[in-house]
Amino acid sequence: MKFIDKMILCIFSVLILIFVILFSCVIFGWLDLTTIYLLISNALQNQVTCNVLIGINIVLILMALKGIFFESSSREEEFSNDGILLQNDDGKLLITRDTITSIVNSVVSGFESVKDAQTRITLSDNNDLLITLTIEVDENAVIKELSNNIQIKVKDAIKKSIDVDVKSLDIRVKDMVQKEEQAS
Repeated sequence: MKFIDKMILCIFSVLILIFVILFSCVIFGWLDLTTIYLLISNALQNQVTCNVLIGINIVLILMALKGIFFESSSREEEFSNDGILLQNDDGKLLITRDTITSIVNSVVSGFESVKDAQTRITLSDNNDLLITLTIEVDENAVIKELSNNIQIKVKDAIKKSIDVDVKSLDIRVKDMVQKEEQAS
């Protein structure tokens, strides 16, 4: 959310809070309506106060129109939600989650001990790349060694391919699969 959108939301929230408190005070009898009427009518008799209120009203109307009719997210923010957006002097490059998933799956498929793999890509607000890999392994696999090798090779492949560092690569071993016996 952009700064101006946060500011608009904050101002309107404060205004709603003030109105709710005033109405509640009137309902509970803590404030008299005639007192509020006298305060407002006295304030409106002063020309300077009227001009200030007109200025505030114009600003509030513009803020309301901006909040209602204009989209708050930019096109770049929409793209960055789909993947990693890299920029240089020549232009922009969007590397999608599917591309990163393909890189991870191609590296993992090179390990004979891995029988099945599902990849989940997460991008944090700081554009950190977080990967969760769920695998099924062969019953004879040394899981600690295998997972360490997978982490190293996947991180290297992503660094070489798209020049992005992997913040974390978490591996979940879902199952150990027995080798299929070959018929003699």
